[in-house]
Amino acid sequence: MKQTILALSVLFSLNSWSQTTPKVDFTTANASIRFDIAEHMVIGDVTYQFTVNEATDTIKIDAKNMMIQGMKLNGQTPKYQYDKKKIALTKGYTVGENTLTISYKTNPKQALYYVGSGTDLQIWTQGQGKYTSHWLPSFDDYNEKVIFNTKVTFETGYDVISNGVLDGKTVSGKQTTWSYKMNHPMSSYLMMMAIGKFDKKTEKAASGITIENYIRPVDASKYATTYQHTKKMFDFLEKQTSFSYPWQIYRNIPVQDFMYGGMENTTSTIFNSDYVVDNIGVNDRDFVNVNAHEMAHQWFGNVVTAKTNQDHWLQEGFATYYALLAERELYGVDDFYWNLYEMAELIAKDAKENKNTAVYSEKATTTTYYQKGAWMLFYLSSQIGEANFNTVVKNYLHKYAFKNASTQDFLNEVVAVAPNFNLDNYKRNWLENKEFNTKEALFLIQNSPKVKSYFEVLALQEKGFEVKKEQLLKLLKDPNTFTNVKREIVFQLHGVPYNDAKEFYQTIMASNDLKVRQALAQIISEIPAEFLDDYTKLLNDESYITREIVLKNLWLQNQAGRAELLDKTATWKGFNDYNLRITWLMFALATENYKNDKKAHWYSELENFAYNKYNSNIRTNAINALWYLNQYDSNTLPHLVNALVHHNSRFQKFGKDAIVRLCEKKEFKDHFIKLIPYLPQDEHEALKKLMDSL
Repeated sequence: MKQTILALSVLFSLNSWSQTTPKVDFTTANASIRFDIAEHMVIGDVTYQFTVNEATDTIKIDAKNMMIQGMKLNGQTPKYQYDKKKIALTKGYTVGENTLTISYKTNPKQALYYVGSGTDLQIWTQGQGKYTSHWLPSFDDYNEKVIFNTKVTFETGYDVISNGVLDGKTVSGKQTTWSYKMNHPMSSYLMMMAIGKFDKKTEKAASGITIENYIRPVDASKYATTYQHTKKMFDFLEKQTSFSYPWQIYRNIPVQDFMYGGMENTTSTIFNSDYVVDNIGVNDRDFVNVNAHEMAHQWFGNVVTAKTNQDHWLQEGFATYYALLAERELYGVDDFYWNLYEMAELIAKDAKENKNTAVYSEKATTTTYYQKGAWMLFYLSSQIGEANFNTVVKNYLHKYAFKNASTQDFLNEVVAVAPNFNLDNYKRNWLENKEFNTKEALFLIQNSPKVKSYFEVLALQEKGFEVKKEQLLKLLKDPNTFTNVKREIVFQLHGVPYNDAKEFYQTIMASNDLKVRQALAQIISEIPAEFLDDYTKLLNDESYITREIVLKNLWLQNQAGRAELLDKTATWKGFNDYNLRITWLMFALATENYKNDKKAHWYSELENFAYNKYNSNIRTNAINALWYLNQYDSNTLPHLVNALVHHNSRFQKFGKDAIVRLCEKKEFKDHFIKLIPYLPQDEHEALKKLMDSL
């Protein structure tokens, strides 16, 4: 998954796993789920088949804050203990085969989320980091792998997606039951559900595997730009890993207000709808890397799962690296080396902030697991040769398929293929070293033409403009100079007087390179009068980021042209977070004597974007815009309180920080305190807790 860290809990109380056969092995689960939407209630039952291989005192199943409605163990009602965290069975099971059925109800506070309402309602799950056991009695220990089959009953007219192949649908009145079956075991955190109204298109991989790509009907025109290269990357990963995709079907489902980039649920990746982009948005942001990353997890994490948190890099590092390899297949080796360089820069940034951690560690940072983990694999490949590395990975996947593996298990496969490789040095200096071997890493990529030319330009940063002017201009005009090198040239123009850099500006404006033109928009803090007409042309660039920068600068610096500017940009929307529309509303409301008869309507539209029917990033943009107009706008205060109970931690933090800042003024603190008794229970508790801490 993109940007998450998995925590490990204990499943069995007494030595549950030996080196070979576990005392208790859960093999198959048949779950049946339905909903009470009004109460946000999950109503379900799950039947587990499990084998007791030797006598054990207690068997535990994770189940968070559930109302247990009934339980049958081998046909009998067993005695059990339940502490709102785990169901503990001490009797009723025998050595050999057993069957356990649990009936339950729950209102999950984590891991299952309701977003939107009415025909825009979506329900989706996020198991990693929060655990599936909040909505399904299951196993927080990812060493317990089970074949999960699922039936989900929901209102007819919605699409219901779960793990595995669709085994049939049954309509009964206004309800439809969707049945899904899996063919191999997986860890519980990879369980998923996604419910909503989608269009679906299918592709066939070279191996015959069906790939299903989902999209909301309102976004149908964005399908091609969102799902570009999906089939090609899937085919590449099957070939590159030398391990045939084992899960029968693969899906991509975009959901609203997802808290990460994506999540690699087995067979069915859920990803953030911010990556659903049109033919302009795709120039700034695309789904390609996230798509490749989550797809790679189907092998690295889903087929072979890490044994412990220390081994978590085997999932995130591998998925990050194989996404780079997939992009190398698409865009070429120079982009591959450039991406490795950018990752090295990110790792170095962590080091400057004293966040550097070892890859082989339970407390590694996200950057360490992902980017540093990918570098561990690239370095290994460079030392033993890519052909040997591919053999190692093939052997590793086949040996540990549908099992759990440790870092040492992987390294054993390295030694088997490359016996002369200095494994102790690799472990000491790369896997277990908090520091990053920057010099050695950069040595491996410095001969890439793209990286080499960038370093050469980077070395000119400290030189005076007149000294480097001719060299930079020549590179800028050269059509063979890489975009990122040209962007660095533009950044070195920052602070250079316009008259001195005029030829650079003219060259950039004559270019069709959107990223280079965007860099120019980024460095201009004050628009030269002579350049105003050319600068205004950047409004036509097919980049929502460029358009937002230019819209803001022109409104702020060209007061006489505000009405014309607003008229020209009145229909803009921008990304899915409405960045351009919200910016436009803010400026339209702030412009004196601009269509005053419409301002009440525009304010209502802007304030409406702050309500919880919209995604948290839309709400954040709207609240910030309202503050720009009036930093103490009281209409924003209830939205800040609502943010405290939102499932997205970034939005929670935004609301909390804003309330704390406002409460520095006594009148606001008094307002929030008086508000507490009138709030819904969850907001009441969250705000009271915060106010008590101030």
